Amino acid sequence: MLIQSWMVFALLFGTVLCDVCGQVCFKLGVGHEAGPEPFAGIRGFLLGLARSPWIVAGVLVYVVEFTLWFAALSMAPLSVAFPFMALSYCGVVIASRCILGERVSKRRWLGTVAVAAGVALVCWP
Repeated sequence: MLIQSWMVFALLFGTVLCDVCGQVCFKLGVGHEAGPEPFAGIRGFLLGLARSPWIVAGVLVYVVEFTLWFAALSMAPLSVAFPFMALSYCGVVIASRCILGERVSKRRWLGTVAVAAGVALVCWP
């Protein structure tokens, strides 16, 4: 049973990491020099997205995420798995600061800690 618990944790954690990675890729894809031009119209915007290696990478990461998520759902109760995914919000805040160099306010950090604490309360056995 302990091995299954670790497997569920690994699958859920992998899902969260993929979600964070995918979001960072998407942000880089729409904000990167080679990304879509915001005033090129809908067609130009969509073509820019399709040509962006960051967008393609984000989509591929999401394919992996969905696979991990389905595996996790086959082993864990939804009442545990879904709240665990809230850690994606925490990971995105951290990645926004560390990878993208965005400014994160003290209030947002406090909210991030509150989300993590809530996940611990809901998911801790």
